[in-house]
Amino acid sequence: MALRRQRGFTLLEIMVSMAVTGMIGISIWAAASQTTKSRNIIEYSQDKYHEVRVAFDMMNRDFSSAFLSYHRGPEATHDTIFIGTDSGNQDSVDFAAFSHTRRYFDVNESDQAEISYYLAADAEDSSIMNLVRRDSPILDKDALNGGQTMILIHNVAELNIEYYDIANKEWQDEWDTTQATGEGNVMPTQLRIRLVVNERRGASRADGRDDEFEGVVYGTQISIPLRTPILLVPVFIPGQPLTVGGK
Repeated sequence: MALRRQRGFTLLEIMVSMAVTGMIGISIWAAASQTTKSRNIIEYSQDKYHEVRVAFDMMNRDFSSAFLSYHRGPEATHDTIFIGTDSGNQDSVDFAAFSHTRRYFDVNESDQAEISYYLAADAEDSSIMNLVRRDSPILDKDALNGGQTMILIHNVAELNIEYYDIANKEWQDEWDTTQATGEGNVMPTQLRIRLVVNERRGASRADGRDDEFEGVVYGTQISIPLRTPILLVPVFIPGQPLTVGGK
């Protein structure tokens, strides 16, 4: 009985099949890599949007409760100010507000605080700027320093703040209640904030870091109800002792 001849694969067929399998594998890897990259970009953008939303909510709470006060005790121990400084794309603002939250029982604090918003260099990478909020629960003579700082948004390219002067019906780049110019010791009625945040948009480098960023513009407008300073004056009510009331 003759042996049946068995036919195997030639070397050329094996090489072709390996090439086809390799191409399919590369295609699958590229599709999976692109999907992962797109997911990371979307998650990064969502995280940035959440940071901006929280920062704007905090700004709205602070600025809407900003105040000036002429009230002083026998010894002047503190000042209330509203100073908005124009520094190109890195503006800053310092003011007093009724927005402080007491986090400990029986702590010697009130709802008054010194608040600041400004851009500061990142501690790990000085080329990156972060939006920082300063909160000092103690009102003192040094209204521009003290308290604790908190990073609100990482990698901010621009912070621009404008102040509406209702007397002249125009927006101004700066505001300073310590200077006897313009409207004097009053605050703007509104603020217009423009924030540019660097968000990840591009491809990854060989080491896995994403270096291609795009500036995304965010904006908001906030009203300040307490425009004029708080002043406590004696109030005379017939038939009653002299008391102190607000004006």
